[in-house]
Amino acid sequence: MKKIRKRIFCAAMPMLFFLSAAGHASGFKMDWVESEVTVDRDGKAQISYAVRWTVSGGPLHGFYFEGFQETPVFDMMGSYALDAAGKKYALEIVKVSEKKYDIILADGAAFNDGQTTYFFRYAADLEGAGNLTQTMAGDKRMVVFNWSPVQWQDRMSHQAVTVRFPVIAPGETADDAFLKAAGFLTEKFVNERYRIDYPFVKNEDGENIFSVRFFRRNLGSRYHFQIQTYLDARYFSLKTMAYGGLLKGPPQKTKYMPAEEEYYFNRYFPGTMLAGLPISRGEAVFLMLIMAGVFCVLPFFIMTIKHKSMLSAAEGISAVNWDGAEWTPPKLQVGTFRKPGKVATSLTPIEAGILLEMPVGELVSLMVANMERKGLIKIKAVEPLCVERRVEVTASNDPYETVLLNSVKPDGTLDQAVVRETIKTIAAGLEQKLWDCDLAATKAYYKKNLDKYLPGKADTDRDYYWGGYRRRFNGYINPVYARVESVNKDLGKKVSELSGSFEKFRDTQACYEGAFSKTVCHDACHDACHSACHSACHSACHGACHSACVSSGH
Repeated sequence: MKKIRKRIFCAAMPMLFFLSAAGHASGFKMDWVESEVTVDRDGKAQISYAVRWTVSGGPLHGFYFEGFQETPVFDMMGSYALDAAGKKYALEIVKVSEKKYDIILADGAAFNDGQTTYFFRYAADLEGAGNLTQTMAGDKRMVVFNWSPVQWQDRMSHQAVTVRFPVIAPGETADDAFLKAAGFLTEKFVNERYRIDYPFVKNEDGENIFSVRFFRRNLGSRYHFQIQTYLDARYFSLKTMAYGGLLKGPPQKTKYMPAEEEYYFNRYFPGTMLAGLPISRGEAVFLMLIMAGVFCVLPFFIMTIKHKSMLSAAEGISAVNWDGAEWTPPKLQVGTFRKPGKVATSLTPIEAGILLEMPVGELVSLMVANMERKGLIKIKAVEPLCVERRVEVTASNDPYETVLLNSVKPDGTLDQAVVRETIKTIAAGLEQKLWDCDLAATKAYYKKNLDKYLPGKADTDRDYYWGGYRRRFNGYINPVYARVESVNKDLGKKVSELSGSFEKFRDTQACYEGAFSKTVCHDACHDACHSACHSACHSACHGACHSACVSSGH
């Protein structure tokens, strides 16, 4: 009983398990949090976070990370912070207690003003933590994914979680037929709370990985971002199975181990406050026995009132019994952000270049030449390319050029990794603005603008880039672009991925290492470039931060 009181007290006092910035003050504001979960067949996963802060009157060193159920194994080398100017900071992740870590800038560094984004990731066993297990829908085995990111103290503009499942999709769209064949289902509360779309990504073999993104804007303090979905069990090789009913054991006809269930009421009341109570099956049974005893003391009075309230509650709550005969599978619901006919008219010239299918290398070459035009750099030679960065220059007026500016090394060459990151950053920024737009209509809009565009003196960013696009697609001739062709030749030799269109670049391993490669944990290219874009362009689209006083989707 003492243990039960202790755990219920924990659930009733979430202040004991919140995340907050170390030394949190009025000058620190959390803008958004985005998470990505890449699940493998055996229930292991890689979990990535991107956390954006706005700082004024600093210094911000870091924050505490706690409230998760899984046991994290952090990737120290793959964790870092990035400011709006593209400067990278190493991170230290220090274990404070069993369920609490301190994530801070390394070597005592601090961020004092502006926006900065922390990126960190870890490997975890979601099946072992009880977030991923099997259940039965009649005679059909299904896998339940029931997880949420940690719950944050701060309010924020948006959160998003992207889940990548070990499912290869035949095409690049998740239509009704594919979702039905894969057995993908969601709980009703998930569809009510979040916008849902399906952003496919390719693995190292060029196959499309089935991914689902959950998104919500304007979240309050300690928002509980629980996700509960179902998928055909044939895509997994799990060893556990959920119990069938309140007093039942594991399925008699299987050899699966019973799954860990710290939140037993979640199976009957998913998405409700009861689902967040950290009570196991045994404790739930014990509580039921106590309640039954109380009812026996005043059988007529109490049972009458209780029965009436239960009938009333039944009208508003759809209970879910995972394994029993009463279990009703959630309905298939397909969500999409795209609005037919909607055009994104606010693209920057560089973003428009990607949408117009400008060859990647030529677009980067335009950026390099434009930076020289503005006096940010000096091109000393083109074959091989040798660039001198102006000592007094720290950033460009264009955020994408700022990222590329940071690729200039002391020897005058360009850091190939940063050049690739620049392209991924532009693509991510474009995605931020196109997430709910009609892609075909938007592309047609900018193609029409290009066809009727009359170039000027190429003395502004906009005119320089649009004149460059006219040069490529409409045969426009202007000697001011002489540098572009020479720079592009050198870049194409050194960075082979830049020789084609962005579509080809996106399919290369430079853009995505693959969710289920031999290393099991992929490089989270999508996660990294997505957040790097936020950092570079001060954008705000979809994102993710979540969950609770103890996690497991609770």
